[in-house]
Amino acid sequence: MSDERQQAPVPAARPREPWQTGYWGPTNPDEHPAVIAVRERFPEAFEEAVDFRDEMTIRVKREALREVVAFLRDHPELRYNHLTDLTAVDMLDLRDEPRFDVVVQLYSIPRRQRLRVKCGVNDGETVPSLVPLFAGANWLERECYDMFGIVFEGHPDLRRILLPDDWDEGHPLRKDYPLRGYRDYVQPGFERPAPRVRGSLPRPRP
Repeated sequence: MSDERQQAPVPAARPREPWQTGYWGPTNPDEHPAVIAVRERFPEAFEEAVDFRDEMTIRVKREALREVVAFLRDHPELRYNHLTDLTAVDMLDLRDEPRFDVVVQLYSIPRRQRLRVKCGVNDGETVPSLVPLFAGANWLERECYDMFGIVFEGHPDLRRILLPDDWDEGHPLRKDYPLRGYRDYVQPGFERPAPRVRGSLPRPRP
């Protein structure tokens, strides 16, 4: 009798519907319908399309961001008609420029597919607001302005949303922002400020 044990066959994986896996569409940019459509419609604004971990990202020039998102929303075969999120990333020390990436997360409710659109912006430049396209972009863009200092052109009420309106210590999610802020902070129940490591970066002028 052989000592080798016969292994039971591994059952085949059950096929899943696209909406059960957070489907992002084809992983090949040359086959992705949104990439193809944007590249054909906006040849001068289209910069690149990147697939990372089966998630497709389209990068466009900042001036065309609103037009591209409107196109993706209204295209009859794409219909990315839901703004899931809008945020930003400080790319300091990761590249020379642009300083920030504005990240737009889109979702097509009828097609159950996701898409990410990015544009780069330097400090002092503006990004077209998406509020005319999605009312939900209002608070999201205010948060980006509050935390990163990115200005969204055409926003109806661009002001801080998390910090007080009179906050004069910059934007906390910038990577050059001191860990404990620019001022000494006395925690409740203490008489002296908490110890901290002071950086060499100057405090921003009001």
